[in-house]
Amino acid sequence: MVKGAGCICILLLTMAMMPLQASESDFFPAAVRGWVLDPEAEVYRRDNLYEYIDGASELYISYGFGKLFTRRYQRAGQPEITADLFDMGGPGSAFGIFAHSQEDPGKEIGQDSEYLDGLLRFWQGRYYVSLLCSPETPESRLALMELGRRLAEKIPSAASRPRALSLLPPTGLLAASIRFFQHHAWQNTYIFVSSENVLDIGPDCEAILAKYDQGEQRPVVLLVLYADRAIAKRAFASLCSLFNFPVNGGEAVESADKKYFAAVLEKRIVAAVWHGAGAEQALELLSALQKTMTAFEN
Repeated sequence: MVKGAGCICILLLTMAMMPLQASESDFFPAAVRGWVLDPEAEVYRRDNLYEYIDGASELYISYGFGKLFTRRYQRAGQPEITADLFDMGGPGSAFGIFAHSQEDPGKEIGQDSEYLDGLLRFWQGRYYVSLLCSPETPESRLALMELGRRLAEKIPSAASRPRALSLLPPTGLLAASIRFFQHHAWQNTYIFVSSENVLDIGPDCEAILAKYDQGEQRPVVLLVLYADRAIAKRAFASLCSLFNFPVNGGEAVESADKKYFAAVLEKRIVAAVWHGAGAEQALELLSALQKTMTAFEN
């Protein structure tokens, strides 16, 4: 008995020394500019997310979604505010789901944010947040912005955006075009690559799509960072076979969509460029990518 009691005491002491973990319910303020928090909370997980956002649940799940907390704010004579807090499991997934539909992102709230017609979206740490009030009123806009700021004060931040984004050369980069993902479904966002997972994109790698501004041209860049060099080599060979591209590189080929395709393998990173202007332009952009890839790997 003494031994058992001693173990319990040690357990209680250990628990007391552990830092308290804030509950997601603690993130939500009780009231904002006259809008009062409804006491009822809704929680959704992977197996029932479709009940809340039927038709879009697979998008969130493909980004690693774990749990959704939905709260509502009400004020007499004003439209309801719906606050959705998505736990995406990690900052890469949180950034990825935010960037998936970004149009004109800024830094006013959270680590990246965007406001459009009564919808405020931002990400911070492992969370993606959507605050919606429709129809928008002057009062609701102020309330949404304040609610966003107060939520961001409570949510732990990530150190930074995913490091793999540094692979994108900054000159001409269209920041709003960046897409970051770990599921092959999104490889065809700008250019059709394949209906199959030819690049073996999955949870253990990081994939990036982006467009560049080159006058009348908007070339597309695809980068995939793998955990293992052997997997990267196989993925590169598969990509070259698909586009009839020589594995040794050094040239650009015209693809079915009349854009010039060029690709390169740098240790565990695969990079590809689709450019409408010509082979020389495709290879020039690929060369800029190679420089960032070499610096990243070193």
